[in-house]
Amino acid sequence: MVTSLIIGGTRGIGLVVSKHLVNRGDKVYTASRRTLEENNHISCDITKDCSCLKLKVKKLDNLIFTHRYRGDDWDKTFEVTVKGVENVVQTLLPNFGKSGGSVVVISSNASNFVLQEQSAEYHSSRSALQGLARYYAVHYGKKKLRFNTILPSTLIKPENKEFFSGDNDVKKMIETITPLGRMGCSSDVANLVEFLCSDQSCFITGNSFFVDGGLSLVGQETIARDIGNI
Repeated sequence: MVTSLIIGGTRGIGLVVSKHLVNRGDKVYTASRRTLEENNHISCDITKDCSCLKLKVKKLDNLIFTHRYRGDDWDKTFEVTVKGVENVVQTLLPNFGKSGGSVVVISSNASNFVLQEQSAEYHSSRSALQGLARYYAVHYGKKKLRFNTILPSTLIKPENKEFFSGDNDVKKMIETITPLGRMGCSSDVANLVEFLCSDQSCFITGNSFFVDGGLSLVGQETIARDIGNI
């Protein structure tokens, strides 16, 4: 049986990813700072000692990072977002078998573009995640470990689906400027995670994948014209 561990897999995109992997037959563990009465959940602060992960998940095939620090402290942002990934990866390296495995990091399109609604530390930490994943992809390639990042645009998630329902103006604007004509949702990311955590992607590593309906391909002037009906 394939074993997958999702860091931050108890809510938002992580929860949707967890459900997708469970539905395909994976044995799924989740980890977060929350304390939950679930056999496959591990309460862990990834900025500190992560040995509890190593003890609980004896054999590991896939490692997915969906965690996020919500705050405006520079040091804490990098400690959780970037250093947390390093702590977990280094702790769990021995738990991957000889056949290797897949590590997927959910980042953001803010690693490549400036989003006015997000902070400087958010942008910087997301860019750092891409660099870290590329480094790991080369450094651990001989161990048959693959590292890839996913860069979503604004998504409809379980916690914001009510906001984006009906005639929401933000939703309509995003649909207008997105080539595929709709907003993305958590399942769009989860589908890509499924692929990257399968044998079908066994020769893909060190890549970053936009999940944005083609929005990253559209020039700023075109977007402005679409919004302004010019």
